[in-house]
Amino acid sequence: MTSTSDAKDLLNELANIRKDISVLRTNLNELNDKKEALFDEKEKHSKKIISIIHDIKSLKRERDEYTNKVKSFKEERKHLNDSIKTSSEDLNKFLSEKDAIQDKKQIKGNPSLIKKKIEEMQFKIETEGMSFENEKKMMLKINELKKELDGSREFMEVSDKIRVSRNNIRDSRRKANFIHKSVQDNAKNSQERHEKIITLSKEIDELKKNEKDAFTKFVEAKEEFNKVNDALKEKLVEMNRINEELKKHKIKTKEEIKDKEIKTLAEKSKQVDEKIKGRKKLTTEDLLVYQKTMSNQPEEIIEPEEDNTDSE
Repeated sequence: MTSTSDAKDLLNELANIRKDISVLRTNLNELNDKKEALFDEKEKHSKKIISIIHDIKSLKRERDEYTNKVKSFKEERKHLNDSIKTSSEDLNKFLSEKDAIQDKKQIKGNPSLIKKKIEEMQFKIETEGMSFENEKKMMLKINELKKELDGSREFMEVSDKIRVSRNNIRDSRRKANFIHKSVQDNAKNSQERHEKIITLSKEIDELKKNEKDAFTKFVEAKEEFNKVNDALKEKLVEMNRINEELKKHKIKTKEEIKDKEIKTLAEKSKQVDEKIKGRKKLTTEDLLVYQKTMSNQPEEIIEPEEDNTDSE
């Protein structure tokens, strides 16, 4: 004979378990959201770290390029400064030679002006019609100037060397100034990249710390999630056990009634569909079935099944 008391106890226990399951599922969903949010936070930090590392690599390449340019320009600047030093030494030597020649030859005039004067007088003889006496006087003057010029040949040669040395020094200094400016500009660019790398490296350190914290919290949330999930599984097993016990007492559970309703509704819905296709008139019950099918929310009824067994 069926024990009503036992069945009632099982139903009460089932109700309590369902409440526990509902609470556990709510907690599980909250923990899952928390776990996923922490994982997303950890991933956000990881992606940011990867992005910054990419930027640092790019900055390092730029910094190294500027540093290599600085090195190259410094070598070129040193070469120019050495050239300026050599040319300056040569210039001082040529100036001393010029002074010595000028004292030795007792050169009073400027040889370049003397040469120019000779050329002007020769051109005048060739182009102007003048008397024989005037031409003779001019030729005597030209010969005197040539003798004076011959005496200053060494002086002119050393003067040419002085001019070349001064030109070399001027050109080298101009180049050296330009190179020096290039050294400063490239050194500044290199330093800016280096400082940016340091700043980004510190940012990575902070991001790694945040990434680690987020991952630690994620692991903790995952462990808590697994504990609640295991507790939920145990409750579900317990619920299934009670459902099996209720079957022995011929008691329909909420789940069984719902499954039966769904199957019945599906059969009736199929019949209504056939009526619609056949353009047949629908009854009020047919309309209710159709409405319930559209909402897909069958009513839930929990009631004990009638006991048709004979009492012992």
